[in-house]
Amino acid sequence: MHITLLLADRCSAASATLALEMLSAANLFAEGKQPFEVVVVSLDGQVVNAWGGQCLQVDRSMAQVGHTDLVLIPGFLFTLKEALPAFPAYGAWLRKQHAQGAVVASMCTAAFMLAENGLLDGLRATTHWAFAELFARRYPGVTLQETQILCEENRVITSGGASAAMDLLLHLIRRFGTPELAHTCSKYLLIDNVRSEQSIYVMWSSPKNHGDGDILRVQHWLEQHFAQAVVIDDLAQRFGFGVRNFKRRFKEATGYTPIAYLQTLRLERAKLLLETTRMTLDSITYAVGYEDSNSFRRLFEQRVGVLPVAYRKKFQPALN
Repeated sequence: MHITLLLADRCSAASATLALEMLSAANLFAEGKQPFEVVVVSLDGQVVNAWGGQCLQVDRSMAQVGHTDLVLIPGFLFTLKEALPAFPAYGAWLRKQHAQGAVVASMCTAAFMLAENGLLDGLRATTHWAFAELFARRYPGVTLQETQILCEENRVITSGGASAAMDLLLHLIRRFGTPELAHTCSKYLLIDNVRSEQSIYVMWSSPKNHGDGDILRVQHWLEQHFAQAVVIDDLAQRFGFGVRNFKRRFKEATGYTPIAYLQTLRLERAKLLLETTRMTLDSITYAVGYEDSNSFRRLFEQRVGVLPVAYRKKFQPALN
């Protein structure tokens, strides 16, 4: 299988080298003929200046690759804003390769390059959770699945955050090599099986740059009192709103309904307590404003993607 690793200025050097090393490992572990032929290209065939100061060598320019089976593009986690204006220059070649039958796969925020050039129009896609809001605003014609690690549709594959590059590469080795080869790579390289969601890694940032001072005061109050019994109608009255007007303005300002915002505050505190204390789930449930730990457990799994006990096991360091 012919794979073109497409590097662009300001891309992640770590993602690029990870792709090369994992595909080389797959070739090493394969029985018989090596399954992957990898060519590294750039826009003009010149050295690529990656984020962090590394200079990445390439084999040729995009134009020198007439046909390939898979185009793989490393992401731009810390440099997306600076890299974005150059993305249209890659569009014609990417669209040509896809039209000829190639699979196109993006790591992390390289999904922006695909969306910028129309390859994701009408499709489901994912990207790094921290850039999901920007992606959704900029590309309304794409169905964003921001909680997912991987999305594949119409021979276009997108993946989530930086560590999801490993999930993507294992997926590619499994799909275009064999499941046994992917399993061998995961064992030798100490990589878990492909995960399904990135919601467990999301760090929430309360939306406050909306310019509605009255709603901002409500948010500040909720941050201090979220563990109390909060009735939304009473909250509206406390701050001088009519109930319907309050719900409308809160949603317009924050993007959340008042009850969803309150739930998110409680879940974020619960995540912190799971990471930093040995409190029981019952104690955490009460500490964040709920009474029934079973209901809270279900809500946590629904919103975070795993049960509280699994979250604690993954993120809590060993405590003395």
